[in-house]
Amino acid sequence: MTGNVLQRVISRFKRPQRVVNLCFIAVFLFSTMLTWREVVVLESAYVASQRNSLDNIAIALDRQLQYSIDNLLFYRDTMRYALQSPISTDKSRQALAAFDIARTQSFWQLKLDINRSLPISGVSDEFVHSNPLIDRGEKTTHAEIEAALEFSHIMQLSDRTRDLQRRIFYASRAGFFLTSTPPVYDPQIISLYHRLVDQSYFASQSPQNNPRRELQWTHTYNPAFTQGQIITAAVPLDYEDRWYGVLAMDFPIESMHSFLCETRPGDEDGVVILVDNKFTLIASSAENLSDSALFSPAQQAEIAAQALNAKRGDEGELRLDSRFVTWSKLNNFDGLLIKVHTLKEGVDGEFGRISIVLSILWMLSTLMLVGSWWVIRRLVSNMLDLQKTLSWRANYDTLTQLYSRGAFFDAAHRLAAECRLRGEPFSVIQMDLDFFKSINDRFGHHGGDKVLAHASAILAGAIRKQDIAGRVGGEEFSIVLPGAMLDEAALIAERIRSRINSREIVLTMQQTVKISASFGVSCAQELGDYDFERLQSLADQRLYKAKQAGRNQICTRS
Repeated sequence: MTGNVLQRVISRFKRPQRVVNLCFIAVFLFSTMLTWREVVVLESAYVASQRNSLDNIAIALDRQLQYSIDNLLFYRDTMRYALQSPISTDKSRQALAAFDIARTQSFWQLKLDINRSLPISGVSDEFVHSNPLIDRGEKTTHAEIEAALEFSHIMQLSDRTRDLQRRIFYASRAGFFLTSTPPVYDPQIISLYHRLVDQSYFASQSPQNNPRRELQWTHTYNPAFTQGQIITAAVPLDYEDRWYGVLAMDFPIESMHSFLCETRPGDEDGVVILVDNKFTLIASSAENLSDSALFSPAQQAEIAAQALNAKRGDEGELRLDSRFVTWSKLNNFDGLLIKVHTLKEGVDGEFGRISIVLSILWMLSTLMLVGSWWVIRRLVSNMLDLQKTLSWRANYDTLTQLYSRGAFFDAAHRLAAECRLRGEPFSVIQMDLDFFKSINDRFGHHGGDKVLAHASAILAGAIRKQDIAGRVGGEEFSIVLPGAMLDEAALIAERIRSRINSREIVLTMQQTVKISASFGVSCAQELGDYDFERLQSLADQRLYKAKQAGRNQICTRS
């Protein structure tokens, strides 16, 4: 049973058309998997490219911010050293004397040297007493002003062309300030100092708000700048348990925007934006871009959940609708650098062009594969049709549609062997048309062919499903009846005889003919022998006996 099932399964795969289909399906799947693998590799390369591109910008921005922060910390150390070891000169003593005279005025300025230092600008004692954060201590104010005068020399010499910041300043709690962009001597000094100490970064540097005394970033609005917004890095100045003031640097949005535009590789490389820790847009590499134009509130929340809570220096990527978002947490700024690459930019870029070429190649290969499959399937189908035609012609008689002599003998031997193994009856009928030669002589071979076709059709319709019939001579036919005894075979022969004898054959419009046939029947049970050729010879002998007895009859006895 198992062997038969296995044989049927194997036989299915031996069918040429199925083999062709399976081969082409296998090739299609293999080519598709190979293309998909290339797509995966290309996607990984694209992700790595986007990440590396953002990493380069983040590293450059971090390096630039680190340079500025290092300078800011250096300035704080310089001020501390000046407070620790003051240098008293005639000019500094003159400046302090001028301060003692001008401190009651609403505003004032002190200068050591017009060409080598920056002026210190301040407000009156009355202004100082009106603000609780400001404290002009009598024991420390002179030392702090001396330190600020020394620091003004260094600030004057600093090279701001290498930095992103546009202003460095020191805002003192003693009612004065020092800035790299000094104001003129006018009442504007009061409003400038008030604005400095009123900003959030000043109050946030108090010991209560910044107990660890570390650098802090703030993102504020300053109408003094063209762009309005500024980023400020601030550190507190402390010495001997006293908070003196705040050293800070302002980074205008314009400088951040210029930096992002300069470091971005090209227009096809997406948009780079910088946001603070509240996901507020600071700067971008595109003109007139807002964070709301890029991300919906839900998308902002998704990015913030992954990025803003990450550690400094962490990075990652997200897919938002048709955009690919890469983010990097900056090391030297409390914010996030985000790169947005749209589908159109991806298609216009190098990886997009490679993807298009890869897709076209896959489509062409698939079309060629389908075309080849169709051609080969047609060839195989035509070959099978031709094979069937040749096989049919080799096994069947083209005129009578019955088995040819060779095919009939092969089938008869096979049935005889099967009946012998099963112990079943096996009978043979020999049939010959009466006076067939006279029909050929009277009506020609064309008429004879019609008679043969008519007789064979009656014969095929009269036998059982399991029986086989074949043309073994000119007008002689043979029938094998597996499972039939002699009497049953005789009844089948009689049925064939009566049907042939009862019908007329139309040869032409004016001519008809009526034919008859003689039969000889044999059975394996008579002789106890299943040899087909012996049974066929015995049936043939009885056929001739029927002819000698007057034709149109059946003979079952020798």
